[in-house]
Amino acid sequence: MGRNKKKKRDGDDRRQRLILSFDEEKRREYLTGFHKRKVERKKAAIEEIKQRLKEEQKKLREERHQEYLKMLAEREEALEEADELDRLVTAKTESVQYDHPNHTVTVTTISDLDLSGAQLLGLPTPEQGAGSGPEEEVSSMEKPTRALPRKSRDPLLSQRISSLTASLHAHSRKKVKKKRLRRAQDTTKKPPSATRTSTAGSELGDPGQAPALSARTCPVSAGLSHNPACT
Repeated sequence: MGRNKKKKRDGDDRRQRLILSFDEEKRREYLTGFHKRKVERKKAAIEEIKQRLKEEQKKLREERHQEYLKMLAEREEALEEADELDRLVTAKTESVQYDHPNHTVTVTTISDLDLSGAQLLGLPTPEQGAGSGPEEEVSSMEKPTRALPRKSRDPLLSQRISSLTASLHAHSRKKVKKKRLRRAQDTTKKPPSATRTSTAGSELGDPGQAPALSARTCPVSAGLSHNPACT
């Protein structure tokens, strides 16, 4: 009975054999996939930063254009108001009627006056103007005419754009540093020069060449001690 139980247990506990076969190409892809994914993430981040930079620059251009249009409209309104004031001051018509027993007289006065002429604004005479020419030039130089600004007062690069450009520059600096380190490693791994090998060969001594040092002869007698100079 015990043997039958053992046989049944052995038959029930049998497991299917698993054969593991490794694919070298997939294994290589898996091992090198970490670096590839890292490089892809870097590229995607750089592209995203560039896209954000373009969007920020576009927004700033639109804002600057709107500010310029607003300033232009304000300038035109100011010029129109100045023209209306000139018309009110210089274009006045007066009509006065005088009744006489024999006839009727109507006098109409149109005062389109040039206030700069006939010394109405207290301007100097031509004689005085000749003497005060340099002073007028100095005053005109001190107060130059103000033209419309082509650019807005705010800087073109906002804080966000400056941060994005800084991140791009940091990435490029890292690349340059890596290249320099590689070059330094390549220079350190170069083989020794030919002069060094030639000196080593001369130290070993070639059989074809005569020895440079001459042998010393030292007489040794039975009663004398060893001479240290003859070693």
